Amino acid sequence: MKVSVVIPALNVENTIENVCLTISNSKYVNEIIVVDNNSTDKTYSLAKKHATKVIKCIPQGLGYAMKSGINHTKNKLTIKIDGDIKNPNDKWIELLLSQIYDGIIFANGYFNSDYDDFPVGNLVAKPSLKIKYPELQYVKMPLSGQYIFKKQCFDFNKLPNNWAFDLAMLISAYKAKSKIGQVDIGLLLDKQKKIGEYSSMAYELLNYIFNEN
Repeated sequence: MKVSVVIPALNVENTIENVCLTISNSKYVNEIIVVDNNSTDKTYSLAKKHATKVIKCIPQGLGYAMKSGINHTKNKLTIKIDGDIKNPNDKWIELLLSQIYDGIIFANGYFNSDYDDFPVGNLVAKPSLKIKYPELQYVKMPLSGQYIFKKQCFDFNKLPNNWAFDLAMLISAYKAKSKIGQVDIGLLLDKQKKIGEYSSMAYELLNYIFNEN
């Protein structure tokens, strides 16, 4: 079983090379697509050294980047991995693959962090899902950002172009009557953000859950 990996990337010159190199060590990965979401640093040129393909996506937004990357994948199974991870692990690929069984079309990896309290996930995503989709309360980390999915089971044109994309993938899988797969991938260290940087993300998530969905 081979998988494509899509890595959305915005100004991650310090981590993108190691993410690509580490993920390429997995025997299951035969395609790594980095989507440079209009970076202003060296992300594009550094990714070109190691990725199967690097795509320039000018409109900034997680959904825009993911849709661009997915459109270029060749495998039925796709894994999304963030580009700002400081300690990537190729074992995550096998762990995520292990959750695709018995009709499951989407599975995410939940993880620990030495410094992140996951404010948007715990204070926005989980309470909102509890109100709108209480059946999804069993999902440990709805905004994991590291997940696997069966490409043919989703209509990406109907999904948002912004930060709400990941959550929309989870909700779409639920609406397709699929159980959400989950697996512990251990410790994940990514770029630290100040609390104010989460404001637009929180707004886009809330707007999607209560107005667009």
